This record gives sequence, C-alpha cells and structure tokens, in this order.
Amino acid sequence: MPELCVDTRTIGGAFSVDECARRIIHYRFAENVCMTTAAAWAPTSPTVKVKFALGEHCYHDSMHSFWLGQRLPELRVLDGADLNAPPTLRSSTKAEPPNEAFVKFCEELQRADDELRRIVGLYRVLKTHLAVYYRYHLAVTDPICDAPTVRILRHILLEEEEHLKWGQAMYEELADTPEKRRAALEWQMHLEDLLVRSGGVTGGNGL
Repeated sequence: MPELCVDTRTIGGAFSVDECARRIIHYRFAENVCMTTAAAWAPTSPTVKVKFALGEHCYHDSMHSFWLGQRLPELRVLDGADLNAPPTLRSSTKAEPPNEAFVKFCEELQRADDELRRIVGLYRVLKTHLAVYYRYHLAVTDPICDAPTVRILRHILLEEEEHLKWGQAMYEELADTPEKRRAALEWQMHLEDLLVRSGGVTGGNGL
C-alpha cells in the first residue's frame, strides 16, 4: 500500500522562539495602529462606503490583534495573560513598536485629513507592508513548531488581501485626475520614506 498521507513539511526555520515572539509583538502593535486609525477616521469620512468599510476593517484588525495576542503566551510572553485560564484561552496584551521611528511613521500616517491620503496611507503603504511581512514569515518559519503562528497569519492574510483589493479600488476611484493622483503619490512616497527609515514593522532586523 503506498504512503498516501505525505507530510512534506520539515522541522527548522529562520526564527528562534524569542525572535518569533518579538516579531508578533511588533505585528500586534501595527494591527492596533490599523484598528485605531480606521476607528478614528470612520466617523469623519465623507463617503458612506468608505465609512462602512473602515468600520468593518477596524473590527477585522481588532481580531487580528487578539489572535496574535493568543499566540504570545505560547511563546513565553505572559504580559497581561490570565495564568488561571486554560492555555488555549490565554492572551497577552503586549504590543510594542520596533522603534521610535516606526511610531513617527504611524503618527504621520494618522495625521492625514484628506480621504484619498487616508486610503493611500492605510492601504497602499501600511497594510501592503504588513501583508508582505506576514507572507515572508509564513515562508521562512518552522512550519511544524511554529504551526500556530502559520495558522494565525494565514487567517489574517485572508482578510488583509481583501482589504488591499478594496483599498486599491477605492484609490482608483478617488484619484480620478492627474493632479489628485500626483498628490497622492507624493504623500505615498513621503510615508514610504519614513517607513524605510524605521526599518519597517520588524525594525530592520532580518527582513
């Protein structure tokens, strides 16, 4: 009888337990930024469908942060975790930026008061950046020992990919003149300059 249940995964990956935890702490901070930014912008967005989408995406991002927090106690990060709860119900509240430069980038992104600039900053810059790093984490981490992180990031990416599709469509709709598009791209370049200087969501350690 041939072996039909074939597991092609191999043990071994790019991250130690501590490095995986460090990255998740930074991912969680970034998801909190996405959540609070969308929540703050939704009430003042003039376009109704943007208002509705930001509210929905805010909820998704809050769940992403919660899922990442559930992974942290399994990686020996117990800040804020209820140790009397069953292990599968524990969640850490720890969320930290990689450095102050990343905080500066986030604050500049949140400063936008124009609807098009808001779409550019949140979707074309920050969420696009996070999706790339999540995919990288999935590609290089230990698929067996870090399987819970893999599961979480896969679920997060399902929603983030939908956010990015919506954000690009909304960008195309709002940037409907050469002047608007030029201004939007200048804003994007400004934010990306700050993001690159910060080293990104991981602070430039590794990728």
